[in-house]
Amino acid sequence: MSQVAVEPADPLGGGGPILPPPDVAAEKSLLRELLRLALPVFGEHLLHIAVGLNDTYLANHLPAHRAEATAAVGSIAYIFWFIGLFAGAIGTGSTAIIAREVGARHRRRANSACGQSMLFAAMVGTGLAVIFLVFSRPIVSFVGLEGLAHDYALSYLRILSFDVPFLVLMFVANACLRGAGDTLTPAIAMITVDVVNIVFTWGFTRGLFGLPMLGFTGIAIGTLIAYFVGGVLQVIVLLVGRGGIKLHLHRLRPHVRDMKRVLRIGVPSGMTDAINWVANFALIKVVNRTAPLNVAAAAHNNAIRIESVSYMTGFAMAIAVATMVGQSLGMKDPRRAARSAYLAYLIGGGLMTLAGGFFIFFARIPAAILAADPAVRELTARCLQITGFCQAGFAAAIVFGGALRGAGDTLAVMLITTLSILVLRFGGVWVLGQLHQPLPVIWMVLATDLFVRGVLIYGRFLHGGWKRVKV
Repeated sequence: MSQVAVEPADPLGGGGPILPPPDVAAEKSLLRELLRLALPVFGEHLLHIAVGLNDTYLANHLPAHRAEATAAVGSIAYIFWFIGLFAGAIGTGSTAIIAREVGARHRRRANSACGQSMLFAAMVGTGLAVIFLVFSRPIVSFVGLEGLAHDYALSYLRILSFDVPFLVLMFVANACLRGAGDTLTPAIAMITVDVVNIVFTWGFTRGLFGLPMLGFTGIAIGTLIAYFVGGVLQVIVLLVGRGGIKLHLHRLRPHVRDMKRVLRIGVPSGMTDAINWVANFALIKVVNRTAPLNVAAAAHNNAIRIESVSYMTGFAMAIAVATMVGQSLGMKDPRRAARSAYLAYLIGGGLMTLAGGFFIFFARIPAAILAADPAVRELTARCLQITGFCQAGFAAAIVFGGALRGAGDTLAVMLITTLSILVLRFGGVWVLGQLHQPLPVIWMVLATDLFVRGVLIYGRFLHGGWKRVKV
C-alpha cells in the first residue's frame, strides 16, 4: 500500500486518489446520493437472489432425484452466466458513456448511446438464442453431467433458450437507465420479474394457483415467463422515456461512431467476464466429477446461492458508484469520484465482512434450510466457512472494480482479472482436478483468488490512471 501524502495530488495527474480533509456537508451529500442509487439496486438484488434460492430450494425438494435436479439447475446457471458476458459488455459501455454524457449535460448523445446499445442487444440476444437451441445437446454434454442430471439440464436449457433475447434486452436497458442516474426504475422492473418468477415456478412445480403440476419442468417455465415480461417491460420504459433517457426509434439505425464508443469500453469488460466464465466453466466441470458425484455438485450450487446473499451489498454499491464516478468525471471532479468509491467500500465492504463472519460461525444454519440431504448440507456448510475469510477482499474487487468501470478503465480491470484467474482460479482448479481433491480444497483456491484480485484492483484504483481515461 502507498503512503498517504499530506498535500492532495493533482486531480488530473498520475498518483493515487489522495484526498483533502473531508467536508462534512459534502460527505453527507455523497452518502445520500450513493444510498439513493444503491438502495433500489440492493432491493433488486435481494429479490433476485431469492429467486436463485427459490429455484435451488424447489430442485432440492422435488419428490425424487433431488441431487440430480439441483446439479442441473446449478450447471445451467453457469451457461446463462455466459449470456451475461455479452449483456454485461454492452451494458458496461452504455453505463460509462451515458453517465459521462449526462454529467456533461449532453442528453442527445446519451440517447444516441442508448439506441445503439439496445440495437446491439437485440442482435446479440437473437444470435445466442439460435446457438443455444441448435447446440443444446453438445453444450450440456460439455458441462460434464451424466444420467438423469444430464437429461434435466438439457430440458432446462432448451426451454430457457427462448428467453435469451428478452434477457439481454432487459439487462442492457437497465444499464442505460442506471447510467442516466435512475436505479429505481430498473429495480422496480426486476422486482416485478422476480415476483412473477417465484409465483410461476412454485405454481408450475407444485401445481398451485390452478396451474398444472410439472415438477422440474415447472422451474424452467416460470423463469421463461418472468424474463419475457422483464424484456418487454424495460423496452416500453425506454420508449416512454421515464428514466431520464429515451429510446427513439431513429436511434436504432446503426451509427458507427457511437457503437464503437460502446464497444471500446464494453469489450475489455466483456473479455474480463469471459475469462472469468471460462475459468468457472472449467470449475463446474471439475466439480461435477468430484466425489461424491452429484452431492458435490449440489453442495457447490447451494453454497454459491447462499454466498450470493453476502455480496449483494457490494454489487449494489458497485453499480451505484459506477454511475457516480462516471458523472463526477463528466463534471470534471475526480475528487468527488474518489470519495464516492471509498464511501461505497466502507458500506459494501463492511457489510460483506460481517456476512463473512456469519458464514464462519453459523454456516450450518442456511445450509440446513436450503438442502434436505444431510450429506449435501454438511458439504455446503464447509464451503461457506471457507468463503467467509475472503469477503473483505472480494468486496474490494467488486466495489473498486465498479468504480474503475464507471470511469471507463475497463482494460486495467481486464488485465488484473486475467492474471488472477489464469494463475489462481484456472490453474489451481485444474491442478486440483488432476489430483482428485475434495470440494472444500477447491473452495480454498476460489477464496484465495477473490482476495488477491481485490488487493490488485484496489492497487489500480490507488494508482489513479482511471482519472485520465477518455470515453
